[in-house]
Amino acid sequence: MLRLIFFFLVVAALGFLFSWVADRPGVVSVDWLGTHYEASLMVALSALVTLIALCLFVWGMLRGIIRTPFVISHYFSNRRRDRGYKALSQGLIAASSGDAEMAKSLARESGKLLENEPLVGLLKAQTALLEGRRDDARTGFQQMLGDDNTKLVALRGLYLEAERQGETEAARHYATEAAAIAPALPWAGGAKLRYQAVDGDWDEALKTLETNRAAGLIDKDTAKRHRAVLLTAKATEEEPRQPEAAVKDSHDAHKLARDLVPAAVVYAQASGRQNDIRGATKVLETTWKLNPHPELAEVYLNVRSGDSAQDRLKRAKRLQKLQPDHPEGALAVCGAAIDAKDWELARKTIESVLTSNLTERACLLMADIEEGEHGDKGRMRDWLSRAVNAAPDPVWTADGQVSAEWLPFSPITGEIDAFEWKVPVNRLGASENVLSEEDLAELNSPPVIVDATTKDGAEVEVSDDETIIDVVEVKELDTETVDTSEAPEKDTSAGDTPPGSENAASNNDEFESENPSEETDESESKGTVSGNVKFPLERRPDDPGVKPKEEEDKKGLGIF
Repeated sequence: MLRLIFFFLVVAALGFLFSWVADRPGVVSVDWLGTHYEASLMVALSALVTLIALCLFVWGMLRGIIRTPFVISHYFSNRRRDRGYKALSQGLIAASSGDAEMAKSLARESGKLLENEPLVGLLKAQTALLEGRRDDARTGFQQMLGDDNTKLVALRGLYLEAERQGETEAARHYATEAAAIAPALPWAGGAKLRYQAVDGDWDEALKTLETNRAAGLIDKDTAKRHRAVLLTAKATEEEPRQPEAAVKDSHDAHKLARDLVPAAVVYAQASGRQNDIRGATKVLETTWKLNPHPELAEVYLNVRSGDSAQDRLKRAKRLQKLQPDHPEGALAVCGAAIDAKDWELARKTIESVLTSNLTERACLLMADIEEGEHGDKGRMRDWLSRAVNAAPDPVWTADGQVSAEWLPFSPITGEIDAFEWKVPVNRLGASENVLSEEDLAELNSPPVIVDATTKDGAEVEVSDDETIIDVVEVKELDTETVDTSEAPEKDTSAGDTPPGSENAASNNDEFESENPSEETDESESKGTVSGNVKFPLERRPDDPGVKPKEEEDKKGLGIF
């Protein structure tokens, strides 16, 4: 476009020049080699312009003839390069789509056409990976390290290969080198941070995190959260040996993420060791309002060592008031009430959980209540069996892995802040049944004794603190006198005693020698109760109950 405009400007200038000369006629005289030449100014000017144009044309022709070999060579070179880049692009597409044979063929062709192209080495390395030739791929990436244009690509390839083969030290070396060359590389900065976290080098990890944030690899909110997690992990290691440093780091983490439960827990434990009960309580209450958690409740109840069970119960009630509608508060109060042996309060607080979210913890607490209040083994076993089929409780989990305690990074991927307090994925399909209020009232009702009599029919008084374990009905055995008069005499000489006759006789003698009155007195002295006892909760099929000694003795006679 500019050349066209320039051409029109030149034509306009020449036209203006010829028009100006035509309005001012003149004569041009030239004496050359004894000859006198004379012409008008217009003719002389036209001749000059024609001469200049002719010279330019001749120069162009000569220049074209001289440059012809170079033009031809350049044409074929460009054509070869175009074919090479076409083969290279198609090869990269084939490698990305997983066509190893096509990628290998195109890599060979592009290598012939583009000898010094660095991307050819990348295509060959990717083709080797597709074909499973790991050593050839690593050799190709290492050759690419010598070119500054492909060094970062080679480092990433070597890093991925080292990660795939479990060579942690080599992968860390490549990631660190890439991060030093280009701090804004997301994969290099993230990998360096993960490795430092796995090593527990929290100070260096915090520096790397700040570098990544400054480079724009992570946003501001994510950087704050990750910094809080790293500070919490650092404080957790410092707490046993350096409680002062743990208090500082965990408090900084708490200010960055007030809902981070481990930060509040570590701060409370470290502050408790320094007798700062008020500060520990304040932090725990702040986090509890945002994220009620059983670990917070446990530390909150035991923040002051040496407190009585009643003191812990009062503290649990205070914690529940901060989140009255959350089940964790009711579970905390129930557990403290069990420790304080306040069975009525324990049953009352657990009712809301049983009727809304019947979980394993709730069933286990009910089992503790039944065993602690009444010593009722039957009901305790029933609640334990309910716990097996109840909805699971949340746990610390990350990438499908469950941990007994919180960790700052995932053991699978090394990702920071990967652990969450939730139900594991493999247990999401568990039962989530709840109890109705009628069923709960029936389960909480005390045992009812009906027609409780002794063997002789006398009533037995049972005090309130006694517990009836099982239902036992004792019946008199109607035995017939065994007639042994017609029994054949034992022939000692022949030695053919009828099978079982000796045992039967001995058992008859033992049975006839028993004194029923003595048995009754003995049973009454031991508190054995016969009759029908109604339970609100039926005994499970796998629960044999408690068998009185009298019934066991009668089943051991072996003659009926």
